Amino acid sequence: MNFLETTICRIILKTYMYLEETGRTDSFARFPYLRVLTERLTKERLDAWQCDTGIEASRYHALLSRLSRDAKDPIDSDILYNTIDLCLAAAYVPEFAAYLNYYTGNPVTVQLAAELEHVTHSSYHDIVCRLQALQKVCAVDWNKNPLPYAAVETDNALLSYLTGADGLLPELFSDRVTYFDHDAGLHPMFIRQELAVKGAAWIQDDARQPVLISGFGGRRFLAKHIAYLLKRDLILIDVQTCKNSLTADAGEEHFRKKLIHAAFLKNAAVCLYGITASLLSTAQITSSDLLSAIALPFTEADIPLILCADDDVSFSSDSGLFLRQITLDKTTRKERSAVFNGFSDLYQIPLDSAHCAVHYPLSASEIADAAVRWHSTAQRQPENFSDICNAILYSGQTGLLGQILHPSISFGSLKLPSQTKKTLEQICCAASESYRIFEEWGLEHRYPYGRAVTVLLYGPPGTGKTMTAHAIAKELGTALYQVDLSHVLDKYIGETEKHLEQIFSFAQKAKPVLFFDEADSLFGRRGEVTDGKDRYANMEVSYILQRIEQFDGIVVLATNLYSGIDKAFLRRMKYVIRYQSPDAAMRHDIWADCLTLQLPHEELDLDYLAKQFDFTGGTIKNVVYTACVMAIHDNKKLCMEHVLNAVRAEYEKMERTVTKEMWGEYGDLIDQRTLSAPPSDPPRAQAQDCH
Repeated sequence: MNFLETTICRIILKTYMYLEETGRTDSFARFPYLRVLTERLTKERLDAWQCDTGIEASRYHALLSRLSRDAKDPIDSDILYNTIDLCLAAAYVPEFAAYLNYYTGNPVTVQLAAELEHVTHSSYHDIVCRLQALQKVCAVDWNKNPLPYAAVETDNALLSYLTGADGLLPELFSDRVTYFDHDAGLHPMFIRQELAVKGAAWIQDDARQPVLISGFGGRRFLAKHIAYLLKRDLILIDVQTCKNSLTADAGEEHFRKKLIHAAFLKNAAVCLYGITASLLSTAQITSSDLLSAIALPFTEADIPLILCADDDVSFSSDSGLFLRQITLDKTTRKERSAVFNGFSDLYQIPLDSAHCAVHYPLSASEIADAAVRWHSTAQRQPENFSDICNAILYSGQTGLLGQILHPSISFGSLKLPSQTKKTLEQICCAASESYRIFEEWGLEHRYPYGRAVTVLLYGPPGTGKTMTAHAIAKELGTALYQVDLSHVLDKYIGETEKHLEQIFSFAQKAKPVLFFDEADSLFGRRGEVTDGKDRYANMEVSYILQRIEQFDGIVVLATNLYSGIDKAFLRRMKYVIRYQSPDAAMRHDIWADCLTLQLPHEELDLDYLAKQFDFTGGTIKNVVYTACVMAIHDNKKLCMEHVLNAVRAEYEKMERTVTKEMWGEYGDLIDQRTLSAPPSDPPRAQAQDCH
């Protein structure tokens, strides 16, 4: 017989002797199997039981010691011991459970456990205290009246713990909880280590008062480190998934009660996470209900409790619990650099931590997620890590208000004046190196707002404004968030502001290049108020001004109508760049750039094309595309005939006059019957702008 079997036989025999004393003689006559069990108890076995130091004995005595810690006298401890023994016997030996019901009319109760110690009367307070201690490892029927006869029963958690089958405890809840084994180790905290020390000290000082971790990113990781410092395992429970099971006293196989039993037996802490204001609203649970219905049962069982909640959740003090709070602020650039550097060393990731800290404004937990994903991939290339970081950054964007693009156009593709290119390089420098100005050069407190890198690009269509926005994003190594103004502007009052807030909130997190094309429709002049519509339109403009002041990313506006932009916006633009139609030399470069190495073409007179047709870059691209279609249709290489006929098609599309004289030496390549006679005093053709 092992230790537990001997313990069970002892309590069965003790119960038999009690029934004999109270006149219920020969009670084993109806239950012969119990007689067989108790006959196995020999003096040698009982002596060995008292001296047993094995795992079952050690855990049994340690458990009873913890349960009776608050007992007022030895009698109370003996009653608790008897109750646990009776529960084990009833669970292990079904015939004993039937025996109790037959002779006492009840299952295991504290009344029977007390009577075994010849205690026939107890105060209501004593009964409640004993049941409160027992419910840490047993299920108690608190609805029973009178309470001394409340049923007490054990479950698999207690049996698994006492027999040393520790692996069964986490498996009881594997589909609904996460189990952290502190002996399994944990990668270090690269930042804010002092917060884990503070949380562990609070729990050591008073384990019955929960610790609340709120704020941004890394809350569960911090909870694990607190448990690690306490040398305790941690059971992590998603309130979103388990809210119904946690609040229900019945059903769900007594989910909450089993959690409490497992946590107490393993001396583990519990972390409730996923607590959001929207969850409480949807589930119709107040913060006071959350504490009293969900949190309080854990603390009453002496189980350290850690709550992880969003920073907009306010907790009431009606439950009597005092929450000690740790707030995780957004990670600073220096902290992100430290975390990137830490994971770079941990997983041998080839990355530039300073660069990543600027371009990937992730929380500590998101950086950890990116590092783990990269480490688990088959091909561990540096660019893969960048892709993973970008995927995490933009995972929350629905795309309804714009488009997330990853441009391939670089500054080398832009045909712009050298001064304009120099300004664009300064813009990229301002976006990527601003931390040096504000942090390292001490100007942070001088600019509490208005840190955004704001750029206005204006000029005729087709001059390269949209390409420039793409090239800026490419140069910075980030995405381009091209806002769809057709989805932003709304006729209903307040909806436009709501859409803009969604855009800026996302951009504040992910830090893409925020691009508003045809910006005059949104950033237009405020006018005189003549009716309610004007007043609300002006409010929208004022709201955008305020939101840009608060933003610290990069905003690019493009417009064809400089005069239509509100002056207040112009004052807030750090960079204003005017785009003009290209001169002949620049047009020559644009024509040449369109003729890729893969494009089959005959020799083209680019000097003639650049000087004769003062198109913008966008128009030249349209002409080349149309000419390529003609070449494919004729099954020939691209030649001057195709290009010139494409030029004529572009002129006709723009409703411009096409004359014989404008083609010069190439007039024979054009169908002369469709050409108009020249005007009497022909002015030099001025190319109109088009996309």
